Amino acid sequence: MELFFNKFLSNLPVVTFGDKNRSKSQRYSPISQMENDTFVKSAQPVFTGRRGSGSTKKGAVLKDLDNITCPYSGVKMITPRKMEKIERDLSKCENITEQMDILGPYRPSMQKLEKNMYSIFKGYEINHPESSLNDCLQEMYPEALNQLKIEQLKVLDSVDKISNKMDAGTALEVRKITVNARNKIINDDPYVHRRDPNAKTEDHIFKRKDLLNDLKNATYEKANEAVFEEMWEEANKLPKSSTSMVAFIVKYADRTPKEIAARLLRPSVASIEHITPANPISDDIEAGENVLTNFMLTSRDWNSGRSNTPLSQFIKRHPTIPKYAQKHINDIIKAVKKDKLQDCDWYPYVLKEKLYNESEGLINLSTEKYHISEEDAFKDAPADVVNTYNELLEKNKAIS
Repeated sequence: MELFFNKFLSNLPVVTFGDKNRSKSQRYSPISQMENDTFVKSAQPVFTGRRGSGSTKKGAVLKDLDNITCPYSGVKMITPRKMEKIERDLSKCENITEQMDILGPYRPSMQKLEKNMYSIFKGYEINHPESSLNDCLQEMYPEALNQLKIEQLKVLDSVDKISNKMDAGTALEVRKITVNARNKIINDDPYVHRRDPNAKTEDHIFKRKDLLNDLKNATYEKANEAVFEEMWEEANKLPKSSTSMVAFIVKYADRTPKEIAARLLRPSVASIEHITPANPISDDIEAGENVLTNFMLTSRDWNSGRSNTPLSQFIKRHPTIPKYAQKHINDIIKAVKKDKLQDCDWYPYVLKEKLYNESEGLINLSTEKYHISEEDAFKDAPADVVNTYNELLEKNKAIS
């Protein structure tokens, strides 16, 4: 992949970020600003566990909080209201330069892949100030599609190897599914076919979700649990637009400039997360309630990425979460100081204990910067909040 992007970027001009006085003639190399593309492991299979209502209406008080660090990714999240304004502004833009001017101040809020794509667009803009984001993606599309195919085929090869650990009948079913997927991948020609988002499974277009669903149906109840999980983890490495730059290019090359530009920020929009999932992965796990004591703000894509995974397992996949969670609660404390969470002085204390409990002790936050004592914070708190807090304190005594 690095070779692919080096080829595309080799002729772009080079300038330094942050230099407001730079001229268009200065040289600029976005490759130096790019971070390595990584796969984010998916949550537990979405087909496990029971479903609950998952309503987040009672967490609405959190959504207008601004400048809050995402406890999962570490970026400063964008409020839904601010995102609406950004999208209105983007819709008025006539070229890539105008859109880059709007997106620029929000670059620190972008997730890793989106920062990389912003660097690509910024470099393209220097030589093509009147062009569109589509022009940039269309130029990269043919090579990106080839690279995407290679990445997809590598994952399918690994899935086949893992299927050898299953009984012959099940392994053969897996091979049939992966052979069909390979045919769709190899025969997807950008000059003959247009990617149709409404295409059905039987059409020529390879769909990641269809493959995962087919593999689940063929192996979930037939394979050894450990082997199934191994295969599921491997299959979930199939590139998608939130984890692979070439997948991003292929998916968005035909979208409108506004949609492409907004896509760089949408994953960082603040959303309400159930700390204890509302739809647990097992009937043996109690479902999380739809109450503020079980809510926190997380960026949209990371919220979706965690899905119903227990927080302790999610942290093992993303070990920086405890560090980001401390920044998160520090920002929440600042918001309380500015009276942005009226009648919720208790929230930082509950959040600290709730995260400690759900993470099985992996997240142990400090509230030493909080200016309100525990006694004062709960003085006017509702009885159910006080009861929840006391229950958490009691439960957490058993966590070493």
